[in-house]
Amino acid sequence: MWIKDTLVNHDTAIELYKEKNGISQPKWNVLINYYHFIDNLVEFLNLEGYDKPKRANIFTTNYDSIFELIFDLISLNKRLVYFNDGSRGFFNRYISTENFNLNISHSAVTDSFQRNIPTINLLKIHGSITWDKSEDKIKVSMDPEILNDISLVANELYDKVKRYDLISNVFFKSATDEDIDDNAKEKLLKELSSFYATNNDKIEEFILKYSQLQVVNPTKAKFKETVFQQNYYQMLRMLSFELEKKNSVLIVFGFSFADEHIREIVKRSLINPYLKMYVICYDEASKKKIEEMFQDIKTNSIEYLPYSFKEDNQEEVCHGDFKYLNYLLGEDNNE
Repeated sequence: MWIKDTLVNHDTAIELYKEKNGISQPKWNVLINYYHFIDNLVEFLNLEGYDKPKRANIFTTNYDSIFELIFDLISLNKRLVYFNDGSRGFFNRYISTENFNLNISHSAVTDSFQRNIPTINLLKIHGSITWDKSEDKIKVSMDPEILNDISLVANELYDKVKRYDLISNVFFKSATDEDIDDNAKEKLLKELSSFYATNNDKIEEFILKYSQLQVVNPTKAKFKETVFQQNYYQMLRMLSFELEKKNSVLIVFGFSFADEHIREIVKRSLINPYLKMYVICYDEASKKKIEEMFQDIKTNSIEYLPYSFKEDNQEEVCHGDFKYLNYLLGEDNNE
């Protein structure tokens, strides 16, 4: 189930490594791409002069813990780099946006010269699978117990819902509105009523357990917890503030601008004449879709990459994927 799969830790990495030549190859490749990306970003920051902040911010809407895993792995080999997920504490770690406003420096034993070291801030705007509500705070926990509980209840419900042909077809297969006539819609409503009536307790149990996750749901009613809502808007303010700075660079990758709050913040920030935005699009279709979203913004600050998805009038051969992103950051070989 996707909820359980989003918790990626060292045990997960070891299992994927053991099976990396089999069915898990695509998942293993994802970890490798993330590793190359962060490693390249650290090397890029190291090129900055000692008198400048060597800091990059990763604003992500992903819930998973892949970045945290990669941070751990890279820290083993590159000690003079600081990864910051906005949490502070030892046995109990709590999230606060105040923890991102840090400049980290290092001085050798033999001198007192302060050298800024690379710092990468990870701001998870839509929350994280590792966040839990603790009174009026957001606590970081890598305990998968709650994910196991949710998965068990969800799997029970899924086994039962498979007995309803129309529900299964509409919600778990490829049926569209065009495939469902009025009679089918009436039957669907009856199936849903029947399913809810016979599984009410289990559905309520799932809702209760799922509500413990501090993540933004892809609906208009995004929030139920005031604490998480405050954290969400604080991170959006941080995004706006960073984009208003002089000589800021925004690289957009793997993001469709579906979140209207983020989209509007980026649009407003484009009045900053010192901001440069690079949008890496996977293919021509995604490029056109994003271009339409920003067609009312008259600026030369936006560049869409790759410049061309075709080569010598042939079929599509170039995609704005992780390999392309790492290539832009200076890596030739992602083997």
